[in-house]
Amino acid sequence: MKILISILMIAFIVGMIYLRINLPAIKGKIGEKGVAMTLSFLPKNEYIVLNNLMYKNGSRSTQIDHVVISVYGIFVIETKNYKGWIFGNSSREYWTQNIWGNKYMLYNPLFQNRNHIKFLTTRFSEIKKYVTHLYSIIVFIRASKLHLTGDCDNVLWLNELNPYIKSHNSTIMTIEECHNIASILQTFNIVDKNERKTHNVNVRSAIHFRNEKINNGICPLCGGELIKRYGKYGDFFGCSNYPRCRYTC
Repeated sequence: MKILISILMIAFIVGMIYLRINLPAIKGKIGEKGVAMTLSFLPKNEYIVLNNLMYKNGSRSTQIDHVVISVYGIFVIETKNYKGWIFGNSSREYWTQNIWGNKYMLYNPLFQNRNHIKFLTTRFSEIKKYVTHLYSIIVFIRASKLHLTGDCDNVLWLNELNPYIKSHNSTIMTIEECHNIASILQTFNIVDKNERKTHNVNVRSAIHFRNEKINNGICPLCGGELIKRYGKYGDFFGCSNYPRCRYTC
């Protein structure tokens, strides 16, 4: 009996450690599934939905949560599944997640998705030709409240997603052209599980290393000191090497 209890306790501890390490990825997957389900209700004769795309980006890789290709434009969607209050400004590199007074840094998802769009337009000429009809969307699943300033009209709650997409209703291409773009994106999509696992490990390591520097008051770009400053949208931290380095958080 004692041996059985010991085994169960070890299994419980191992399970908790596994959950703690992989919780961000698990929450991310849950959020992406919710967005994918919502997008599946868009009319199939006007919209094509692609989920969880990954591409080679030089020596690294780029993962994009969702791309919707429609006769009205192309929508690139980044999903965020965070709890607590989210504070941010559209022009600052980092936002803040506040959970019962505990604050955590969150890389500006507008910047993140801007990089995704830049990659798509650089890599695929079929998408670049529609650059004026390429829309960035950030979807929050369950944050308690968003406190955002600046140009954040494309930062949405899940229930706002499909209405926002449908608000773009000027036809710019045929459904056949949509299928052609979708086919190209699917052709170059990385499906190998090991490559995807490596990507996820590299991303988590990079985020951890960057956050460690910020939490220790070190600029992650140039190694300068982060100094508290005051702006029209409130307090923020900026690099001591300004204007040579313009990092803020």
